[in-house]
Amino acid sequence: MQKLLLPLIALFSLAGAAENIGGSVYVKVNAGIWGAPTANVFAADTMENFGKNWRALRIPLETGRYFETLSPFFILGLGANYKDDFVIHAEFPLRRDIEAWYQDSYKRTYTFDPSELDLNVPTEAWGQWNNPAGFVKFGRFKPEIAPTPNSIILGGAPHHDAVHWKFSAGVARYDFLIVSLNSWLDSNETKKQHDVKNAIPNARGRVYTEPSKNLLLHRVGIDGRFGYLAIIEQSLIGGKNLEFRDFSPFAAWHNNFSYGYSKMSTAFEAGLKPIKNSEFYWQAVMEDLQSPVGEKEGDKGYTTLAFLAGYKQKIPLGIYGELESRIDAVRTDPQYNNNKVPLQSMTSRKIYNSNFRAQGKPNFADMYIVDYPLGYRRGPDAIDLWWNLKYASASKAFSAELESAYLRQGQCDLYSDHDWCSKQKILSGSEEKLILMDFLANYFYNKYIKIYAGAGFYDSDKWLKVGIIFHGLVES
Repeated sequence: MQKLLLPLIALFSLAGAAENIGGSVYVKVNAGIWGAPTANVFAADTMENFGKNWRALRIPLETGRYFETLSPFFILGLGANYKDDFVIHAEFPLRRDIEAWYQDSYKRTYTFDPSELDLNVPTEAWGQWNNPAGFVKFGRFKPEIAPTPNSIILGGAPHHDAVHWKFSAGVARYDFLIVSLNSWLDSNETKKQHDVKNAIPNARGRVYTEPSKNLLLHRVGIDGRFGYLAIIEQSLIGGKNLEFRDFSPFAAWHNNFSYGYSKMSTAFEAGLKPIKNSEFYWQAVMEDLQSPVGEKEGDKGYTTLAFLAGYKQKIPLGIYGELESRIDAVRTDPQYNNNKVPLQSMTSRKIYNSNFRAQGKPNFADMYIVDYPLGYRRGPDAIDLWWNLKYASASKAFSAELESAYLRQGQCDLYSDHDWCSKQKILSGSEEKLILMDFLANYFYNKYIKIYAGAGFYDSDKWLKVGIIFHGLVES
């Protein structure tokens, strides 16, 4: 194995010729079953017909979200670094196509059929420049700016094509992100985007339909020993290509009046660390839809709100290992992330190209689409309670994790009529109540072999996770 991988290392690390240059290549092979909850139907509807038998299918959020937790059956990882100042990392997984995985009653992660391979790689590839005051990271990655996976700020998508600049000076901290969002529209969305009746009042009849959608995020705060406090501004610009004044991190704060191509939200984040290994944290997002106020006579406007409160604690157990627990409570308004103009919806659209279906068949689809929320991962109209418990032995040979939740959600989702949802109270229409339990245990036989097993249920859906992972690493 090492003889086969060393030529690849040479490409990244110049065969170790320079003392400060390093590189690594690793592979993971996962043979097993990896079940997860899915929606009752694979495709909610057909988003676009490109021809007689060419189409794009819209996949429900729940199916897409759990597909992204699927452990690939093979991963090739490449890394290179110059000292600790500059790091490059990329992962190229082989995993099953989303529809092939959905249709498999055993939810197996592996496949021997080329038509069942997921074509969308890499899922992670980035470069990072580190400096004493922070870092600049660019590529495809998941920004780490939230205290919990249930964050209501930039928390929904599996990854982003983005640039993240973090600057820390003493207790002061500043984060700036530019996130490129896929603005692919189907025919119905395009028609809606062109309709001037859907423009907001202060657009003055202008309609923005350029195929561009980006998110800008500014975070200014104070990080101290006993806690942190920050104000965050998210500006979604859709239908218009970015100009320097739009994305400049030095532009005036909140210099945005939503002239038909942008939507603004302001968030507050706070954390308190009263004792060692503990943290209370809070997030609140406010989106004032009527900005500036008074553009439309008689329209008082409304404000969209979302809240998160949580607590996490690490408990050292000495020779018995370590225990970690987290509890989160989340509330989102019915119209949270939604908008009547398609390119103003706070979503990150992921396109999954596919060769799973035969091109000659009438039901052929070459593309699947999932709209991931840019806020809370379960979307709007929700009141949820999450509890997570992790255990790791002192030797790190054994670990286990339990994820549980009591979930309540109303009828409004990202595709609901925005005007109707804006008039509804929380948990609108037909309320759905669900309980989630998901358990996974890992045993590390040695540094090359890991065995895992687990089970879970979500409403009437039940699943198993069981398999073995082989891991090989070569460094220079």
